[in-house]
Amino acid sequence: MKLTKGTNRRQLLKTLGSLPLIGSLLSQSAKAKSKEKKVDAVTAPTYVTRSDKLEYARLKKLDLNDPKTVAKQKKMPVGKIGNLTLGRLISGSNLISMNMHARDLDYVQALAAHYNTEERIFMTLKHCEEYGINSAVLKNHNFRQFRLSKYWDEWGGKMKWLADVITTDINKYERLLVEHLELGASAAYLWGGSSDIWYHQNKKGNIIKAFEIMKKYDIPVGICAHRIEPIMFCEKEGIVPDFYMKTLHHDRYWSAHPKANRRFMEMYEKDSPNHAEYHDNMFCHNHAETVEFMRHVKVPWIAFKVLAAGAIGAKEGIKYAFESGADFICLGMFDFQVKQDVQICVKAIAESKNRKRPWIT
Repeated sequence: MKLTKGTNRRQLLKTLGSLPLIGSLLSQSAKAKSKEKKVDAVTAPTYVTRSDKLEYARLKKLDLNDPKTVAKQKKMPVGKIGNLTLGRLISGSNLISMNMHARDLDYVQALAAHYNTEERIFMTLKHCEEYGINSAVLKNHNFRQFRLSKYWDEWGGKMKWLADVITTDINKYERLLVEHLELGASAAYLWGGSSDIWYHQNKKGNIIKAFEIMKKYDIPVGICAHRIEPIMFCEKEGIVPDFYMKTLHHDRYWSAHPKANRRFMEMYEKDSPNHAEYHDNMFCHNHAETVEFMRHVKVPWIAFKVLAAGAIGAKEGIKYAFESGADFICLGMFDFQVKQDVQICVKAIAESKNRKRPWIT
């Protein structure tokens, strides 16, 4: 069955204090729903400067088939996931969902929500496509928060998107999957929260069931996890998805809590006020073990949370991910970060040609 559908960073940050600003997990999933904005509250463009207004107009009319744009896009290395040819940098969706992982910085959520209006999101997506990022991760509720279909209908967007199907109820899985496909998804994967939770609850059979449901549809299918154990389970059971999504970042940053205090299910529980315990701050518990295990996996690997949600600098985090074996990375970006992150990504890939894990695609 097949369903188809058709400024400068420093200047910007200096201005943020006085202007409207661009813009899971059991408890966080509930939070995400409560944070969804009504369309009429987010549709107006958020202009920071006159040059920003001009950039909005430029991006909206930008022809993605123009030879100059195509030449720019071709600088992005690509790989294959199923029948899709994707740039090795994939746009994440947490900055659209407003899942900021801001630790104890209470103002960040409101700051991002004021900046990341509907029009700003369209600008970001078009900017991504201009520089060769031709895919994004999206969720069905993103289309309720913002009228995202306008990006394809009115902005000339070509962006493919991978559906992050969020539920821990296996009986709802197919209905939600179809909803994503009807919205235009080109691929789908099992939400990492589902994989982690089902594994921990000894409901591993649900991982297999969800995989089999996705395989009924003519799309590339993936398995996502924040912990390495669900990936190990899939490999042991002979499940062969078109791709894995697995978190990858080191733990050498200030807000990381000690290894001895890390627990499998901590990110699905209430954040601790203790700096030595989980506080929405870590997404890859055991990076060395992850790297070693994935070195022998013959399935394309999309690494995500590679900057530990902003705690690690882009150059350091992106370089570490590709050197350690990732075939693609998924990165949430504001519009003013896209060009620089693309440049970092292209350089990191070029410098990782002789890494230990072979490039799978």
